[in-house]
Amino acid sequence: MLENEISMKDAEVERASKRILFLEAENERLRVEMEEVSQSFEEQRREGQERIKAMEGEITELKKMALDRSRMELILENDELSASQRFQGLMEVSEKSNLIRNLKRATKCSDAVVNQHNHKVEPPEAKNDEVVTEGPRHSRCNSEEPAESTLCNVKSRIPRVPKPPKPSSSPYSFATTSSSSSTVSSGDVEKAIPAPPPVPTKQMQPPSKSAPPPPPPPPPPKGKTPMPAKVRRIPEVVEFYHSLMRRDSRRDLGSGVMDPPSTAKARDMIGEIENRSAHLLAIKTDVETQGDFIRFLIKEVENASFTDIEDVVPFVKWLDDELSYLVDERAVLKHFQWPEQKADALREAAFGYCDLKKLESEASSFRGDARQPCASALKKMQALLEKLEHGIYNLSRLRESATKRYKAFQIPVEWMLDTGIVSQIKLVCIKLALKYMKRVSAELETVGGGGPEEEELIVQGVRFAFRVHQFAGGFDVETMKAFQEMRDKASSCHVECQNQQH
Repeated sequence: MLENEISMKDAEVERASKRILFLEAENERLRVEMEEVSQSFEEQRREGQERIKAMEGEITELKKMALDRSRMELILENDELSASQRFQGLMEVSEKSNLIRNLKRATKCSDAVVNQHNHKVEPPEAKNDEVVTEGPRHSRCNSEEPAESTLCNVKSRIPRVPKPPKPSSSPYSFATTSSSSSTVSSGDVEKAIPAPPPVPTKQMQPPSKSAPPPPPPPPPPKGKTPMPAKVRRIPEVVEFYHSLMRRDSRRDLGSGVMDPPSTAKARDMIGEIENRSAHLLAIKTDVETQGDFIRFLIKEVENASFTDIEDVVPFVKWLDDELSYLVDERAVLKHFQWPEQKADALREAAFGYCDLKKLESEASSFRGDARQPCASALKKMQALLEKLEHGIYNLSRLRESATKRYKAFQIPVEWMLDTGIVSQIKLVCIKLALKYMKRVSAELETVGGGGPEEEELIVQGVRFAFRVHQFAGGFDVETMKAFQEMRDKASSCHVECQNQQH
């Protein structure tokens, strides 16, 4: 029994020793893992400290930037306050100078009653006073620093007083309100609100109960007469053109046709604004100081009504001249209820009419120079005809949609009809064809001989005549005579060519 117990104890001791070895190995493994975890934790702690330091540095920089920005805003506010005070002082000085000038003018008028021979002499004190009142403005701006002088120039823009448009022959209404015509107590407001333009002498007055019925509408303006009866279609032009084209079908038909002019692509001309803050400040100043001026223009555009396109052109020119006073027209006007659609329609009608009148004037003033080579002269006349055709094509393409808009905005549309400027351009084209055929006939007499050069001239002349005949709807008597002369020379040239071949 003792031996069995001893053997059992030995077995237990052996198992215990094995367990001790296993636990020691496990302990060693855990110790190694603990060291690795501690090392990784230490590295993470160091990285966290570095990140905290970096974030603290960024926060410090942001605080500095915010402090600098607040200082700059405070400086700008002080500058704006000082500039506004300077502007108010200048306004007070200008008011005093205006009062002094008015008093001196009154004194001048009273002296003129006593001494009538001196009523045209202006007192020199007024000019001296103007010089004195203008002096502080320039000296004040010149004595400031460059930044403050720029701000002074922006803030010293006084309210604009627009020049009224010239009265036209046809009646069109303007914005007339009681506030603009009545007396205003405040001097600044009276100076800021411009007087409305003078009412045309032919403007229609509202009918009264005892007034007779209104007169009939006036006859159509000059320059808008329909196509004269002397222009008629000539069948011989079409017949001769087709016969000549069939006879010369083997020739290069494209020799006398020019490629249509390529339309220029629209390019964006708006550049980067170099100093955005100064630009925005100038826009804000215009919005604050030019309100009465812009509201006056709004009423003028809204109440404008025309019966003749010739009156729209000076009105649009006057409007653009007045709007050019603003720093940025589009940026300033978006702060007001600006009638953009009507203003754009007025500009579109005025510019379209001016473009067509310019083309008509260019074509009618064309003078052929006999010293100039025939090819270049014919090429110029072909280019003029293509410009005229292109202008009429654009007008007919936009006529329907533009007519509806123009009528809604009380803009005349008679000039867009076939009896308007279109008829004038067609007459100019007929005169251009007359000059073209006369030049071809003169060149045929010079060349002679019935060669290929003479045949090419005939083809070009007939093609140009046919093109104008179809575009203008016929020829007048003088142009028809020139065509018959060119046709006779072409026939004689054809006979000479046949004789040379035989």
